Amino acid sequence: MKKIFIFLIIFFLLIGNCIAEELDFNSKYIYAYNLSEDKIMFEQNSDEEIKVASLTKIMTAIIVIENNKDLDKLVTITNEDLKDMYEYTTVGFQKGDEVTIKELLYGILLKSGSDAVNAAVRVTTDTEEDFIRLMNQKVKELGLVHTYFSNPIGKDEGNYSSVSDIASIMKYCLKNKQFEKIISTPEYYIENLNINIQGPLYNSLSKYKVDTSLITGAKTGFTNLSKHSMVSFSKKDDLTYIVVTSFADSYKNLLEDTNKLYNYLFNNYVYKNYNINFDIDIENGKEEKYNINLDTKLYLDKNYDESLIKYKYDGINKINLLVKKGYKLGTVSVYYDKDLIKKIDIKLNKDIEYKPKVYFKIIITLLIIFISIFLIFKNKKIVLNRLKKINSRSSIIKNSEIEKINILEKTTDINLFFRTFKNFKCNNKEKERLEHDFIDRCFQSIDFKNKFELNKLNSNLFSHKSEMCLETIKYCKKLFKYCTDEYINVK
Repeated sequence: MKKIFIFLIIFFLLIGNCIAEELDFNSKYIYAYNLSEDKIMFEQNSDEEIKVASLTKIMTAIIVIENNKDLDKLVTITNEDLKDMYEYTTVGFQKGDEVTIKELLYGILLKSGSDAVNAAVRVTTDTEEDFIRLMNQKVKELGLVHTYFSNPIGKDEGNYSSVSDIASIMKYCLKNKQFEKIISTPEYYIENLNINIQGPLYNSLSKYKVDTSLITGAKTGFTNLSKHSMVSFSKKDDLTYIVVTSFADSYKNLLEDTNKLYNYLFNNYVYKNYNINFDIDIENGKEEKYNINLDTKLYLDKNYDESLIKYKYDGINKINLLVKKGYKLGTVSVYYDKDLIKKIDIKLNKDIEYKPKVYFKIIITLLIIFISIFLIFKNKKIVLNRLKKINSRSSIIKNSEIEKINILEKTTDINLFFRTFKNFKCNNKEKERLEHDFIDRCFQSIDFKNKFELNKLNSNLFSHKSEMCLETIKYCKKLFKYCTDEYINVK
């Protein structure tokens, strides 16, 4: 498995170098991802933390969709929804307008309307702070390490991400059919308000002389700090790509960079239909062989040499009565010029018929098993006593673990937390989650606007720095910096 992973890294680094040499990009930050194959095709400064402007709104939209059961629910626009909108793009709603949540989503994703964002946030959670909490909770769920949101609109203050993280958010969003449908719509008309909402790619050919017909859906963003940015996806020929481009000098340059990548990927990489066919012997079966006949698709450079494609089967060589329908027989590895490009699990997809004499062998085998079980449990009292002792010990261990979990998930005592953690076994992801939740509780337990309390917490926490995950340390530092900048330095 390690060799496969190393090969894939080298292979796609070579692809990336090839793309960089062949294409000239204006955007500073770029990430191209093959969603169909789960492969990175090209990246440039992809993990650097940057301002992402209105690309924020794809996260805003998915939070609205997932937390509103009825997207046809009517919402009345209020003065609060329209407050301080002069700096931001709006759909053009007026006080008293009645729209559905779905229509607000079209306004958010197509027009990047901040008035639509305000109304959608208001009907989704009690406060904007609650909504932002849901956004950052989703960031944690997706395992993103370069992203934090302080607002749902895309204001530069406090919002940051990376093009690789934005691609991961888009990947998650596209699993939702409602999101995909909305972001793929070129324009949307709200009939009762006579408002026509045009998407970011509408008339791009006539306006910017760039043919974006290859792009299925996109969300753009712009501020003076982030410059022009776009997250998009393209579906064609059973392939789906996601491309994120950011920090382009102009919108035209942004479109050109995105278009170059899609054209390059679709023109240079294809799916090849490939058939795998071989037999596995059947022991005492009415048929001697079980045939594997599998059609699959291989993702290859368009100039591939078919003679270099080979496959190898690793698994059981003979099927017997113990092998039932659905059982994994083995794995087929497909190679291109000795390089592994795909692995496929092979399962038994039907019930095998056997010759009558084989059933006699089964009866004898079962009889031997039953006799063995009888002999093992002959002295039932001894066995039961042993089981009671084992269960008693297990109960003590289990209660001890529950007590540790209660401490780790509720305490704000720093020394108690890390002392308990030393004797608690968990994987790295769970460790990071428990530490992050603990850090949040610590901040909530103090007045973080008070310099003395903040510094004291900082000192106490970082005295245990050697016991924390790297991501927890980063998270902790960002929280202290934010509190210091927003509350302490302001004073």
